[in-house]
Amino acid sequence: MTATGIEGLDFVLGGGLPAERPTLLRGGPGTGKTVLALTFFCQGLAGGEPGVLVTFDEPPEALIQHAEALGFPLREYLAEGRGRLLDMRPNRADIVAGAEIELTAVLARIGHALEQVGGRRLVLDAVDGLDESFSAEASLRRELGRVFDWIRERETTTVLTAGEHADFSARYGLEDYIADCVILLRQEVRHRTMTRLLRVLKRRGGSHGTNEFPFLLDTDGVFLAPVTGTRLQTRSSEARHATGIAGLDAMLGGGGPYRGSAVMVSGQSGTGKTSFAAAFADAVCRDGGTVLYLSFEEAAEELVRNQRSVGLELQRHLAGEGGTGRLILEPLLAVELGWEEHLLRIMRAVRRLAPSVVILDPASALGDRHEDRQGKEMLLRLLYMLKSEGVTALATELLPDYADGVSTMDISSLIDVWIKLRREERDGRLSRRLEVVKARGLPTADRIQEFFLTGEGIAVGERGAVTGEGAA
Repeated sequence: MTATGIEGLDFVLGGGLPAERPTLLRGGPGTGKTVLALTFFCQGLAGGEPGVLVTFDEPPEALIQHAEALGFPLREYLAEGRGRLLDMRPNRADIVAGAEIELTAVLARIGHALEQVGGRRLVLDAVDGLDESFSAEASLRRELGRVFDWIRERETTTVLTAGEHADFSARYGLEDYIADCVILLRQEVRHRTMTRLLRVLKRRGGSHGTNEFPFLLDTDGVFLAPVTGTRLQTRSSEARHATGIAGLDAMLGGGGPYRGSAVMVSGQSGTGKTSFAAAFADAVCRDGGTVLYLSFEEAAEELVRNQRSVGLELQRHLAGEGGTGRLILEPLLAVELGWEEHLLRIMRAVRRLAPSVVILDPASALGDRHEDRQGKEMLLRLLYMLKSEGVTALATELLPDYADGVSTMDISSLIDVWIKLRREERDGRLSRRLEVVKARGLPTADRIQEFFLTGEGIAVGERGAVTGEGAA
């Protein structure tokens, strides 16, 4: 096997591409074929494995710029002699003999380049770009068969990219008997949001993931994380987090939730869900932990300003201006991205930042209003991923007034600690109440407690029982 350098893809492929064999990447425009091939090529050069990239479509300079945008100094690699980039864009005046293209000279040039650099990796980008240079489709099919036979004889791990056509198999025959591995890429658009998807159609000589996997493609490169599985594995810990609210810790048996657990705070608008999440973030940061706070409704400056009203000074935990940098605030507009892309971006941030706590505020904003089942599946996958990484997750949920306190997210099966906040109006006075619905493995209070949002913190039971050390 030959690793692609894309962690998630190598996992799906059972370790990597078939070594010294041809792999076909198929997909329509914008699905990421060239980026995947470039990443495979550049990862090899960076790891000391020379290679040759042949382009049948884009100019070489454009490919170099694409690679540099992804963080690969391809120009330097080529200057150092680690690899070669060959421009094989069809030119009928040069390479057409009679009515048909002649590939012998093309293969000889590629073979010479491989010998020069001692190439172990080969990329043929947009190989179907040769189509217009043939007088008959059967000729292209026959000639591509020669190319694949030549690749096997060279014992070079090769990636070929090609566009998607309705009659692809019949037209080129690559799936049927030539390619050892076929990876399909496509775009899916739902409710005006686009998701890129990858599926391994076949892989000779080894097992592979059979599902269709979403992946990200941006300036940070390619990120693919398998988000389905059949084994339930999570990390357990005896250590606990303080919530930053003394009265709530008392209701949870004298301490907060276990580290690595999933916590949900549900409530109607105005019940203080964000203040509970902010108090927890403040307590974790003061205890030396790192918090990734994903806000889907408030900008970072708004969140910091608004939480000063309950005695929380979150600015001291942010990076810069004397802050500790333990709190990472990332505002995201939930409606602008598909739910799969949200999932992947959060997973990538967790892998990059390695926080001890992730806060989703409100997680209910991520639920797909058009596809309730998909929204639920996304949140379940995300919470399971965080738990499997040993990361504590706290999600807030907005309960509609008409729901009568019933959760609409339907993810309580994976929640370890569920806290429900209520808003009541009596005799012209607003009263807020707190209930611990469940807390796995913890002794919990069976009483519903009143709580207050004060300038010195969140007080549970009595106004004097404020948020411990959380006040500014």
